[in-house]
Amino acid sequence: MLAPYTLFWERLSGAIAPQVMLEELDVSHCLVHVDMTAGDHRQEAYRSLNPVMRIPALRLPDGKVIGESSAIMLVLGEAHAGSDLVPAPDDPDRPEFLFWLTSMAANGYPIFSRAWHPEQFTTNAEANESVRRRAESHLAEFFAVMDGAIAGSPYFLARGFSALDIYLAMLSEWSADRQALFEANPHVGELCRAVRERPAYRKVLEMHTAPLAA
Repeated sequence: MLAPYTLFWERLSGAIAPQVMLEELDVSHCLVHVDMTAGDHRQEAYRSLNPVMRIPALRLPDGKVIGESSAIMLVLGEAHAGSDLVPAPDDPDRPEFLFWLTSMAANGYPIFSRAWHPEQFTTNAEANESVRRRAESHLAEFFAVMDGAIAGSPYFLARGFSALDIYLAMLSEWSADRQALFEANPHVGELCRAVRERPAYRKVLEMHTAPLAA
């Protein structure tokens, strides 16, 4: 019998979206917390699983381990094709889906790193605030593009709920002011509110925002 999936996660990290996928798919899985504040992601135990030392990582039932939220979601969606969360290779929506998922992962996700950790992008401490402000302006541009690209109501694709909605909702959780974000981008707001109503998303978000045990 194959082992269940194992997700290596950290609070309010990029693990949110893959974890929601696992819940939406209702597949057996277990969770392993990686304390990034303590530097556990840089220790050999985790580096041997994920050499790039990023969270999340997913151990598949066959024992292989993959990283990167978007890659994990693609693998999960294709392994459980009946869910329709990821369009199949021959689906007409596949190219559009891949374009927007990759755009969110390659363009939106990294901007938050600059906004929340500007010190990682400059050796000049006096430049931190400048880096942060520039990142905030880039985030505004990114979400404006997303708002204009949403084709469904309330979901991203006209066909309905997909992994794109989970990923975009996750990104919105990292916004410094979600209310202002939604006021400026009403379609993004409608999408994210709808995703937050889904039991799987609520369950995962509650876990990620719960107070840490003493």
